[in-house]
Amino acid sequence: MTKKAEKYQFIKAIFVLIGTTIGAGILAIPYSIYHAGYWVGILYLIILGLMTTFLNLMLGEIVLRTKKNLQIPEIIKLYLGKKGYIVSLLAMFIIIYGAMTAYIQAAGEIMNILIPANSLSWSIVFFVISTYFIIKGLKFISKWEVLFVVSMFLIVSTLWMKSIYMESIDWYQFRLNPITSFSEIIQPYGIILFSYFGVIAIPHMKIILSRKNYNQMQAAIHISNSIIILVYSIFVSLVIGVAGTQIEPLSIITLGNKLGSQTIIIISIFALFAMISTFISMGLSMIKSYIYFGKMKSSIAIILTTFPPMAFLLFDLVKFNIIIQYAGGIGVSIIAILIILTFWKAKSEGEVLPAYSLGHLKWVGIVMIIIFSFGALSLFL
Repeated sequence: MTKKAEKYQFIKAIFVLIGTTIGAGILAIPYSIYHAGYWVGILYLIILGLMTTFLNLMLGEIVLRTKKNLQIPEIIKLYLGKKGYIVSLLAMFIIIYGAMTAYIQAAGEIMNILIPANSLSWSIVFFVISTYFIIKGLKFISKWEVLFVVSMFLIVSTLWMKSIYMESIDWYQFRLNPITSFSEIIQPYGIILFSYFGVIAIPHMKIILSRKNYNQMQAAIHISNSIIILVYSIFVSLVIGVAGTQIEPLSIITLGNKLGSQTIIIISIFALFAMISTFISMGLSMIKSYIYFGKMKSSIAIILTTFPPMAFLLFDLVKFNIIIQYAGGIGVSIIAILIILTFWKAKSEGEVLPAYSLGHLKWVGIVMIIIFSFGALSLFL
């Protein structure tokens, strides 16, 4: 393999992780952070960002210690057994079905802003298009990751420059606020953790990288997560700085009201790219789990993956912010804890020597488990 091909694989792996991670969750972060306090929110972004970096690195080492290319539930089953597998499947159902439902709902609202008609009708259009892309598979969507990531940077940079030029930034919004209530402080946890959920891309990164390139997995994860933390921090600062007290749950509306209709078009396109990318990645992961777990045909697996989220939406069973908060706070926390336990087990029972090794990370893992457990339980307090 030529150096050029190896470099292409490395860049592609970075873009796949970024594209999988950054989805509709980013639209809900500013509103939740505003009520908790700007600096509290930035602290959340940094701490949870570092924790998910460790989580991605742990899973990266696990997949490199495993001979077969397996999805997260199957990896957990290999090292933790059937009980861990069942718990992981339930958690993945919460995350993926919750996320896909939220994405369909949010996409309908966003498309209705661009072309007023009916939000539900646009949700159905988004559902049909996304399902078609899911049927096409990873090789099809991975071609668009580079375009998506580059467009994302251009859009966020353009909005910042426009905001400064129009003197739309209220710097007073970045002051240090006194802590108000526990419920407001804990609110961003589930939403931000959900927004960092990109571990399902790690097994795909192994497939993208050739065996000779496995040693680049660690660097690709570090670069991807650093970019994601930076993008989230910049986007949150932009929305809160521009919106102030008029911030709304869907940040697209907030920016549009302040920066004009052109901004709504730009940020809506960005959001739709983000949602369709993550929707497809999560859908593919769920389909593979159905095929492996239930020995189902791909057509049945596709139906079981895509139609329940649409049914939840049709019966108006969920709200965008709420479902993201609970999908992240409960589902992602459970998966994170299982990955840490799997990481420790794979250290002694791994099938092959990995291209990199993080060490046992005993105390790091224990602290992370405590935080994830507390974050999940706090949603019920």
